[in-house]
Amino acid sequence: MPTCRALLELAVEANQLPCKGLHGLAAGERTIAAIQLFFEENGSYIGISAVAGRPLQVFRNWMIARKMGVRNVRIGPRSYLRGLAFISMGEDFSAGEGLWLEAVSRYGDQSFHPRLVIGRHVRLSHWCHITCNHAVTIGDHVLMGSKVFIGDHNHGSYGASGSDPAMPPALRPLEQGRSVTIGPNVWLGDGVVVCPDVTMGEGSVAGANAVVTTDVAPFTMVAGVPARAIRRYDPRAQSWVKI
Repeated sequence: MPTCRALLELAVEANQLPCKGLHGLAAGERTIAAIQLFFEENGSYIGISAVAGRPLQVFRNWMIARKMGVRNVRIGPRSYLRGLAFISMGEDFSAGEGLWLEAVSRYGDQSFHPRLVIGRHVRLSHWCHITCNHAVTIGDHVLMGSKVFIGDHNHGSYGASGSDPAMPPALRPLEQGRSVTIGPNVWLGDGVVVCPDVTMGEGSVAGANAVVTTDVAPFTMVAGVPARAIRRYDPRAQSWVKI
């Protein structure tokens, strides 16, 4: 029954935060207590609004999970998903409101063969945008803040033989053959932009609003526009050391 499933989804959301006093309860009691706590903390309007929108959202996520060949996908409302035939997704993918996930196979007269690969247990906050016309890979356990952008192409090219700036940007051919790789356990803060031809190594971190234009070494923290390395993890000292 969709409404019951919606309540369970709401309970999962409520249980994502530590709840004092719930851990000693049985599963059924914990679910009911989590729902009650959600209503207490957010009020009736937010609680009822959340439950009312869940049946359609649960059904849509079930359909997406079937298409992806996984058991569990959680994607928030107002999402825009295109090119699912060119996207592979690991188990337990979760994204907040407004996800824009697109594998671009056609643009104007151009055609592409994109491959967008998302690992297991990936977590995205609200309004993330990931676009691919060649190759984007996101590793296991990656965490992204809100309004993160990852793209492997631009509208037009801007090198030695670049696009004519007199041409409207929407009419400029998309770049081709570039890629982005986000390694496992990477954390991207709010508003991070990851540009084409960038590899972010395992365990690296990009601070809020960083624009990542070059590769980031594993276990390295970057910040700024353009992003530069500011700290590196020292496993012996078990601390992030300033560079």
